[in-house]
Amino acid sequence: MKLGLILSHTGPMGLWTPGCEASAILATAELNAAGGVFGREVELVPANAGTTPESAARAARRLSAEQGVDAVIGMQPSNLRPAVRQGLGGNVPYIYTCQYEGGYCGPGTVATGITDWEVLGPGIGWLAEQRGARRFFFVGNDYIWPRVAHGTAEAAVTEAGGRMVGDALLPFGERDYSYVLDQIRAIRPDVVITVLLGEEAVAFNRAFGESGMARNMLRLSLAFDESLLWGVAPENAENLYAVHTYFDSLRSQGREKMVAAYERGFGNTRPPVNVYSLGCYDGVHLAAALARSVGRVHGGEMARLTSNRFGRADAMAMLGLPGARRRPPIHIAEADGTEFVVRATV
Repeated sequence: MKLGLILSHTGPMGLWTPGCEASAILATAELNAAGGVFGREVELVPANAGTTPESAARAARRLSAEQGVDAVIGMQPSNLRPAVRQGLGGNVPYIYTCQYEGGYCGPGTVATGITDWEVLGPGIGWLAEQRGARRFFFVGNDYIWPRVAHGTAEAAVTEAGGRMVGDALLPFGERDYSYVLDQIRAIRPDVVITVLLGEEAVAFNRAFGESGMARNMLRLSLAFDESLLWGVAPENAENLYAVHTYFDSLRSQGREKMVAAYERGFGNTRPPVNVYSLGCYDGVHLAAALARSVGRVHGGEMARLTSNRFGRADAMAMLGLPGARRRPPIHIAEADGTEFVVRATV
């Protein structure tokens, strides 16, 4: 059984690739140690999605047409997701593991990641209740995920009794934040919501910390994990919050065995387990579970199984993960050095 693993090895998401690859390798080794799938060895075939729809589509076509994979696990930004799906042509299931804006992702695509509303609602609500936040400023990259997240954040702010007082959408690669920081300094919001992708979030949060505003303003960063926090550095992480279904400091939720195996296998050579590497780990096991569900390794039949609104709850149930038919617990965490400390669970 051949499984494609399509990640962006360069660009803003590149810093997540080593941990995601390691987790997928671990899951593949576990399947093979248990006898493979229908007695067939599982092979992981990596591919680089790059940073453009064209490069992502090419990578997907190579996996499907040339490598003959039976399923694809992918973590790429929302603007590349349609290109991967189209490149696969519906021939195999596409297991999309990213946190994303929500909504239907197309036939044959299983979106297993958490959606923005599921984290923004609890995160903004908690900051309003516990930290007295009322005035919010939004900063995001200028593409589909942050654009949709802006509306989601505005709705969550209104529901929490606050209001959005400003916003800015930044092009990829922007590193002169002076005009945005000046705008934030003049408006003086209680919270700056950042919806920036990977390395983009590291650069902006570092600049924000260096501006001196972190002492008096909170930050709520979406899709932000320990890997990014290392890049920001402790001196720039004051009053920085993130919201996720998993933080490495928890070491719980039935993930202890996986984390222990990851650390035995990779030690300090790979980043710590985070919510994104967990997604790729689950994606490999889900591909095997899909094959078992249709009774054989057949990409087309597996894709058809997932074409009828097969969602995250179905995937969790198929994997035997706890709470499959409930919303997962959402953890609100505050940066403390290079770790996140969970302050509340919703």
